[in-house]
Amino acid sequence: MEHSARILIAEDESVIAIDLAKSLEKLSYKVIGTSRNGKDVIKKAGDLKPDLILMDILLDGNISGIQAAEEIMNNYDVPVIYLTAYADPATLDKAKLTEPFGYILKPFDERTLHTSIEMALYKHDINKKLKARTEELKAEKEKSEILLQNILPIPIIKELKEKGIIVPNNYESVTILFTDFEGFSQLTSSMHPGELVAELNDIFKIFDMIIKKYGLEKLKTIGDSYLIGGGFPIETNDHAVNIIKAASDMLENIKERNTHSKYEWKMRAGVHSGKIVAGVVGKIKFSYDVWGNTVNLASRMERLSLPGKINITAATYELIKNEFDCEYRGNTDISGNEIIEMYFVTGYKSQDKDSKETMSHSA
Repeated sequence: MEHSARILIAEDESVIAIDLAKSLEKLSYKVIGTSRNGKDVIKKAGDLKPDLILMDILLDGNISGIQAAEEIMNNYDVPVIYLTAYADPATLDKAKLTEPFGYILKPFDERTLHTSIEMALYKHDINKKLKARTEELKAEKEKSEILLQNILPIPIIKELKEKGIIVPNNYESVTILFTDFEGFSQLTSSMHPGELVAELNDIFKIFDMIIKKYGLEKLKTIGDSYLIGGGFPIETNDHAVNIIKAASDMLENIKERNTHSKYEWKMRAGVHSGKIVAGVVGKIKFSYDVWGNTVNLASRMERLSLPGKINITAATYELIKNEFDCEYRGNTDISGNEIIEMYFVTGYKSQDKDSKETMSHSA
């Protein structure tokens, strides 16, 4: 290390301070100032920004060298070497608490002085590099954490960290929502690819904010289709209600968007409540996904829905009927000769109509 460090001397005895300054200059260090009391050395540390301070443990005034060193190292990150003629255990114990970069006992010789300074400067340089690297690693970790949270639910991330594996789970009662846009292929045929991506990104960003508002889980987007769920991985009792609230907000947002957009987006939604299996698939690219007949039925409800409508099964209707008005619209056959009754959600119950617009106006 080159001998060009800028050193501040804190010593209450002028003769010792002068002798120390001469020794430092002889060793090719630059003395940028001297102080006799604690307050003055703290001020000079901030003003002069030294590379190192040689600090007498005992200084003039009410602030000792130990107290001054503690404040300086906390506020200015300047390494301190203590100068002392006292080596009693009590004094040294107090000094150690401030984690100094070395001790020099009086009277000192130039060789000891030189070695102590070089070791302190080297140690401080290493500490700065380690601190900077630690901050970089912390920032990278935070970025990775944010990216991971964009892929997996927080409880699943916690499980992965704690156990190293993610075990698939059965959920007895959840609600799944599918949305898509009618006439999407025809609409996009007249759009530039960049414009298409920008439009969908803008729409789905709003959708993401809506599902976050209601504590729901985004699962995936497939083209113009948007898949979310409620009641997992943290199980809740209000998942169906929150899904319908989210779907209502989505429809309202699309309705408002169409008033100023050059494109008319015709969103339809389908919902079903029931059992699912949820888990993570993939090793290189993780994907949190859901499986089961509930997912299939929600998708079927979306295909049988109409623009501006939320089409739900009887299972979902039973979970939301106390908060939402619904219109029975008949039934449909599905595979295995099973018949599913369907309802359109038309709006909030009458007591909420003053504060909520009915969803039937979104059509």
